[in-house]
Amino acid sequence: MLLSRDSLAVRAAVVGGPLQPLASSLAEELDRLLPDEDVFVPTEKARMTRNGGRCARDGAFLEFDPTSPRSHRCSVCGTVYEDDEHYRWWIMGYQLWLAERAVHASALWRLGGVDRHRRLAEAILTRLASLYLRYPNEDNVLGPTRVFFSTYLESIWLLQLSVAVNLLEDGESGEIGDLVRERIIVPSTALIASFDEGGSNRQVWNSAALGAAGVLLDQPALIERAIHGDGGLAQFLRTALLPDGTWYEGENYHLFAHRGLWYLMILAEHVGATLPSDLVNRFESGFAAPLKTALPDFTFPSRRDSQYRASLRQWRLAESLELGLVRSPDSPAIANGLASVYGEAPAGDSARWRSTAEAERNVPGVRLTRADLGWKSLLFALPQLPAALAGPVGSALMEGQGFGVIRRDNDRVYVALDYGHSGGSHGHPDRLNLWLVIGDQRVFEDVGTGSYVERALHWYRSTLAHNAPLVDGKSQEPVEGTLRAWDERDGYAWIDAEATVADGVLVRRSLLVADGYLIDRLEWKADRHITLDLPMHVDSDLESTEWQSAELPGGSGLEDGFDFLTQTETAIGSDARLGMVALTGVVGAVQVDGKPEWWRAVAPGPPREQPRRFLIVRSRSDHGVIVSTWSWTGRLDMEISDTGVITVDSRGPRIAHELDGDTWRVREADGTVVTLDGRRQPRPAIGDLQSTGTRDAFRVIRRVHHPITGVGDLTTSGDGARFTLGEGHYRGTEATWTEAGSPTATVVVAASPDELLIETSVATSAPDFVGARSENPLDNEHPDINSDGMQIHLSGDGFSASWLLVPEPGSSAVRATGRDDAGRIPFVASWLRTPTGWSLLARIDRRTLGKALALDVIINEMPGWRERRRGQLVMSGARGESAYLRGDRQDLARLIPMVFRNE
Repeated sequence: MLLSRDSLAVRAAVVGGPLQPLASSLAEELDRLLPDEDVFVPTEKARMTRNGGRCARDGAFLEFDPTSPRSHRCSVCGTVYEDDEHYRWWIMGYQLWLAERAVHASALWRLGGVDRHRRLAEAILTRLASLYLRYPNEDNVLGPTRVFFSTYLESIWLLQLSVAVNLLEDGESGEIGDLVRERIIVPSTALIASFDEGGSNRQVWNSAALGAAGVLLDQPALIERAIHGDGGLAQFLRTALLPDGTWYEGENYHLFAHRGLWYLMILAEHVGATLPSDLVNRFESGFAAPLKTALPDFTFPSRRDSQYRASLRQWRLAESLELGLVRSPDSPAIANGLASVYGEAPAGDSARWRSTAEAERNVPGVRLTRADLGWKSLLFALPQLPAALAGPVGSALMEGQGFGVIRRDNDRVYVALDYGHSGGSHGHPDRLNLWLVIGDQRVFEDVGTGSYVERALHWYRSTLAHNAPLVDGKSQEPVEGTLRAWDERDGYAWIDAEATVADGVLVRRSLLVADGYLIDRLEWKADRHITLDLPMHVDSDLESTEWQSAELPGGSGLEDGFDFLTQTETAIGSDARLGMVALTGVVGAVQVDGKPEWWRAVAPGPPREQPRRFLIVRSRSDHGVIVSTWSWTGRLDMEISDTGVITVDSRGPRIAHELDGDTWRVREADGTVVTLDGRRQPRPAIGDLQSTGTRDAFRVIRRVHHPITGVGDLTTSGDGARFTLGEGHYRGTEATWTEAGSPTATVVVAASPDELLIETSVATSAPDFVGARSENPLDNEHPDINSDGMQIHLSGDGFSASWLLVPEPGSSAVRATGRDDAGRIPFVASWLRTPTGWSLLARIDRRTLGKALALDVIINEMPGWRERRRGQLVMSGARGESAYLRGDRQDLARLIPMVFRNE
């Protein structure tokens, strides 16, 4: 599957020689952790809950110990947990850990010939094969799976088992291999093949598992799909791995996805598949990509849905670089990266002994050697490494990613602008986000994302949580920015980018880095009067300013971020046009056009850390400029002339800076002029701004001609626009529409002089309306999402609102939970049981809606025996989607445009 017989014979000699310490350390771990062949395999399926695997005190992950199913310790506070929810979470890690140990044992037997390793691998495979079909394929979080709760986890697991079987077999399948094929590989492959996650990093692993299974099952169609099909290797290299070699979802997912691409690439080469050379080169450039954006403390930047302060000194990164060096042995970047990974660091546990296959957790960085690598290094790593010394990385422009990094002072100073790719489903609304790091001090940073099952996730996914501009209190739309210029010369560096952060609002941000200071110039132009906020996530004060408690107005959307703010205060006593902020070792000066408002507030800090206070500058205008200068020399003087010339004194003579159209001009004290250019592609004019969406093909909402006094009147009246929902509207999970009993519903939309009327009739024999619960124990969605019920989503001129509705058994009342602007829109609903199911009538005040709007209705379908909803009927159509992760939100672009008929 990965190497030929002849290559394996060559590797046996390498493993018996230069890589003997690695082989010995892997063997010692097996002997310590699996001392006999009586392998424990849980009979329960893994389960995800809000609390499982996390400490209730500090939110930290509990330590994974493969030898301790029922006792789980917090590494932060030391608390030990023994609840079943933690055991069910532990199962996820253990199943992956066990599958990886099967590979270790198989590889060590193939390369070293120790019979005990063969027996151990066979024992693991036999025990798993005896249990696999007993695990239920239901109540999953993201895709069908028996063992886990998400398909990609089963894919990683199946991939490990496939490699183990392949290494055990010597050209011919044996009894163990046939058993695993029949009991695991065939049924698991069918599950994985039924679920396509498109361009997600998770689909990389689904495809890798399908390709490996295709080899073992001798099914060329599966191999072809994994390499050249939709969601296969070639497509990922063309579209998801960007031209600069980075995975589009950011560094955190690059490290994960690139490992999966490695499996696919090796598999493709082994079966003789042909790929364009430019795509192969793009893949190979991905090995060194994480080094180019690394922070001064050798952590990767926690952009998008990333872990915070995750060290790059992980044995898995070392192995990735080793595998990259095999393909590019003359790469100085990879060699220097390995020198950094293997360089001086505190001694400690590399955690390889408890690694969970490719679904890894980052651990504190420790001193590493080649003996800490994994099984892939046994098969592929070079016998000897080239001599290399870790040196400065220097500035780096990741133009595909849209992330420019300027480094100074032997890489101690790190300035970055995150302007480009939106990052897909793991992206954040943070175009034109600023970074400033001085050694270990993080002045401006991105703190990534906390737990996916906690409410605070929505804070981290707001623009307000970043050092990026937002308009009218709303988080940015998921747009991509454009690089205007990038230049570095004569001691200065400049990056200039822009983005349409809201309809009709173009923002341009320019960073100039000089010796000892940074100039940050943010300019906006809008086609209307707007409120622009620029958060500055520094806990500081303004010079000569008093603060007064006040409520900070902002958007009501959960991911606008304002609901998470506490202790909001506004500056009084002056117009605060020029603010001086002092930090430890850093001083800043900020000047704003016009008469700005200065605010400060407290919000969640980095995950598992205390809340932090930060500043916000707010300006109300259709155009403006905010200029700030930040010095790490301990002194700063900034002046801005009426013509926009910025004069800075940070550590010596005053230097003048001027943004002149598409160039940045620096005039030093002795008269020397440095002009930075580096212009890129043309920019759009303000009238040609990116649009976040347009609506056409309006459906007409007609007025009713009969009195609507109760539930059922609208459906039987014959008035209104009717929508019949069936198979083409069904978002399923594990069950298809037919397997779910072919659910159907009818939605009628009409209007009275005062109300928008929406009546839904659902055909079901036994609806399960769950009682009110204070919280959802499973994830961060509202608990009513896992009940029979429905959702209404509305948007119009200046508003968006949604309601999650669950009928209350024994009455006509409906439990309604509103979000976004729902609180200011009068809304009532009632329901009744019908001979064929249930019906619900919603009445919404027309006076708050305007003449045109967009609407969608979603019916949640939840059999009583399940923990999580089984499916949804969607009025706007299912479009081949699944109901996994589909909570009580709907993309506004999906809503059906409607207009009230003139009366």
